[in-house]
Amino acid sequence: MVKEKNRFHCCRHPGLAHQAVVRLLIFSLTWLVLTDFDRASWVIGLPAILFAVGLSLVLAPAARWPLSAKGASLFIPFFLWQSTLGGIDVMRRALAPRLSINPGMLPYVTFLPEGGPRILFVNTISLLPGTLSAQLQGNTVTIHTIDTTLPTLLNIRNLELRVAALFALRPRRGEA
Repeated sequence: MVKEKNRFHCCRHPGLAHQAVVRLLIFSLTWLVLTDFDRASWVIGLPAILFAVGLSLVLAPAARWPLSAKGASLFIPFFLWQSTLGGIDVMRRALAPRLSINPGMLPYVTFLPEGGPRILFVNTISLLPGTLSAQLQGNTVTIHTIDTTLPTLLNIRNLELRVAALFALRPRRGEA
C-alpha cells in the first residue's frame, strides 16, 4: 500500500516547525508580560501573535546561527550588568563637577562571522561603559571611547567571546 504524500506536511522543512514553535513561545511570553497577564487581552493577542509568527518566518527565516542555551545563560546576566554599569558611568560623568574624559577612537578586528553574531556584537558594544560603535567596515569595528585610559579593548574582547559563546562559536587558532 502506497501512502499519499502530503505537500503541506511540516516535516518537509523540519526546522521550520521548530522555529515556529520557538517564536510562538517567545511572542506569547512577550505578550503576557506586556499585558500584565490579562487573559482578556488574548482576544487581540492570539491573532496578533499568530500573524507575527507567520510574518517573522517569511521575513526572518530560520536562524543561520542558532543560539546556545549555555551561552545565553552566561550572556544575559553579563548584558544586564554591563548595561547597568554603562548607565551608572554616564550618570556619574554627567553629574561630576569636572567632566573626566579622554576620548578617542579605537579599531577592533573581530573574528565573529557576518550576520547575527557580528550585528549583536557591534550593537552591544554601545552598552559597555564609555563605548560606542562608530563604524563597521568588514570585520573591523571602530569604537569611540569616552576615556582611552579605560581597559576598553579588554572589555570589547570579553564581550566578543560572550557573543561567540551565545552562538556556540569558537575563535580559530590565533584569534583567542
